[in-house]
Amino acid sequence: ETRAQDEAPSRFRCLCHLAKETVMAKKKHTTPWTEHKMNPCDVQERLNLYVEMVQGKMNAYWEQMKFTHSDPDNITVDYGNKYARVVHQNGVQRSVHTFVNMINGDILKSGGWKAPAPNGVRGNIFENDFGASVVNEYGASYLRGPRW
Repeated sequence: ETRAQDEAPSRFRCLCHLAKETVMAKKKHTTPWTEHKMNPCDVQERLNLYVEMVQGKMNAYWEQMKFTHSDPDNITVDYGNKYARVVHQNGVQRSVHTFVNMINGDILKSGGWKAPAPNGVRGNIFENDFGASVVNEYGASYLRGPRW
């Protein structure tokens, strides 16, 4: 009876150990700046330049499409503790364009009004183009396949 009790835990331990080995963790999308903590003044300065870049994309889009019914939509920022919410506003309607991590400048796709999507970083505001390659006038681009 005691021998059967001694064998049972070791048998279960081996099965749990095998199960842990077969599960592969999905690698998060990151940028070279993801692990760094930036100076808040630098983040604020680059965030302002990022918003200007997005507003420029919006203005160019409206000009290209020859929209004359109203002025181009405005891009504004709402600041939180961890993320800055970049908001696309036309008249009374508001929607989230992107989120920017206030610690390291990572650009994140919106998962809703209150939080970014949990599936990874799209770019960074400290890149040479302020992240212009990863956003369009209406939000962040989709991720393109695995980056292993």
